[in-house]
Amino acid sequence: MDPRRLLRPALAVLAAIVVVAALGALLAKPLAVSRARAAARARGLTLAWERFDVRWPARADVRGLTVLRTASGDTLLTARSASAEMRLAPLLLLRARPGRVELDDVGVRLPPPAPPDADTLAPPGEPRGGPVAPAVLQRAQTLPALRIRGVSVTRGSEPVAWVAALALDPRAGGATEIAVTGTWHDEDDVPFDLLGSWRDDDHLTGRAQFDIPEPGGREGRPLVLSFDGRVSQDRRARELRIAPGSVLRVGTGIVGRIEGLVARAGPRFRLDAAFDGLGEKNIVTSLPRVLLGPLAGLDLQGTFDWHAGFDLDLARPDSVHFHADVIPHELWLDPRRSRPSPAEIEDPFTATILLPRGRIAVREIGPDNPHYRPLDRISPYLRDAVVTNEDGAFWRHHGFNTEAIGLAVAANLRAGAYKRGAGTITMQLARNLWLGHRRTLARKGQEVALAWIIEHLSGLSKERLLEVYLNVIEWGPGVQGADEAAQYFFDTDAGSLSLDQALFLATVVPAPSKWRWRFGPDGSLRPFERAQMHFIASKMAAKGRLDPALVPPADSIRVELRGPARELFEPAADSTAAAGTPE
Repeated sequence: MDPRRLLRPALAVLAAIVVVAALGALLAKPLAVSRARAAARARGLTLAWERFDVRWPARADVRGLTVLRTASGDTLLTARSASAEMRLAPLLLLRARPGRVELDDVGVRLPPPAPPDADTLAPPGEPRGGPVAPAVLQRAQTLPALRIRGVSVTRGSEPVAWVAALALDPRAGGATEIAVTGTWHDEDDVPFDLLGSWRDDDHLTGRAQFDIPEPGGREGRPLVLSFDGRVSQDRRARELRIAPGSVLRVGTGIVGRIEGLVARAGPRFRLDAAFDGLGEKNIVTSLPRVLLGPLAGLDLQGTFDWHAGFDLDLARPDSVHFHADVIPHELWLDPRRSRPSPAEIEDPFTATILLPRGRIAVREIGPDNPHYRPLDRISPYLRDAVVTNEDGAFWRHHGFNTEAIGLAVAANLRAGAYKRGAGTITMQLARNLWLGHRRTLARKGQEVALAWIIEHLSGLSKERLLEVYLNVIEWGPGVQGADEAAQYFFDTDAGSLSLDQALFLATVVPAPSKWRWRFGPDGSLRPFERAQMHFIASKMAAKGRLDPALVPPADSIRVELRGPARELFEPAADSTAAAGTPE
């Protein structure tokens, strides 16, 4: 055979490769830049960089990358360097699919936290944020290899987390290995690491460890979470599902069954969990003592099951469903061996009241305190206004209000930030007497658990809980309890308050240190305060706690400060007159 017949096709192929390479070298960078900006634009983002280089055939290197939100111009992410290697086969079809991505020295900036709504009623018409649309992950076998080093996450000016390294490694056979290590910044720094394996049959296993420091910097037992189950994605329906039978372990002794759904449509979030056979032994051995707080001092006999579920479609936020059920099995609390013992507040006692910012007040809750008032000596207007504003379901729930929790979660997801809480009067009482006011997830969990124990295992009546609450809560600087508040603001007894005075005091409870902002410079109520007071009165009437004829129109509401609080609004005396006649 003539060798030239073989040489000619080979030369033709070689020439074609040279031509394609030459064209690729010329077109690669414009094409890469165009595709990157189009992808960002489709998500409402803008890209900027100091330098963008493309290496033939399929690598892009970026220096000084910045990702901004187009509408607001806010910076969302920065990176000192970023690189991506594209998969060649999709690239030949002009489809950019990264096979490997690396980022170094990354800064992630979350929006500043919105001021939270107090655990209280609020007049309608408040602005709301947009819904949070969850991103649904790709299947494990299509994920790129990923290396991210040095990620600083901040919210406003506050540090949130530091991720030292994150790695995603697709392996032969379709499995993807996941590894993350870093530090979560809260009131204490919490180092963490996570390891996981996600197979192409959707089987996911993972283990996360959080090294939570004990008070005083002592080393304690780590919190260890492990997962074993199936997590599947439907790209067409844009859904991620946690299959029934998936197992979540906490430490060595707490085992739960979970299942769930995250769907783009809505978006919708659903999670169901069941933890059975819980008792003092497996809880204490599985959770760090710092997470238990005062709960570690309770002597709990018997066991219980905890079943909870949450289902929210943000397209129909009023349909939110949340339930949390405790099923006791011969469960009881030994008050003699428990410290703290909630049952002890049935009789007169000395209350050490834990206030925000580490402050402490001490009051006798009994006859030895001249300002102590039994419930029947506190104005019904004040009692009902505070219950309506702080915990409208107080007389119906048993420690925590699942309906309020569901609505609060829905509001927070819509806003994309913490906007509303769901604290009950019982939870607030636990906070004031035993837990303090640290804004941590652990403290909130302790609050919910202790509130349930108080209402189910302590033997305390609702009336006694409300009586103690009204005698310990803060109403201003150094002002604890309803009678001190009545004297401080109006120079009267807690049993003699008028409706307008009671409505005003009810609005002070959620933020007692900011009560002065409810008045103008001349000492008159601001419009928003009158609207709030009218709103509470209307709710009282709707619940049958106030004659509708007594609901005051907002523009007619007046209160006159008569106690020591009045001095903060009195004009300073004339300095010349105060000086007297010169000698």
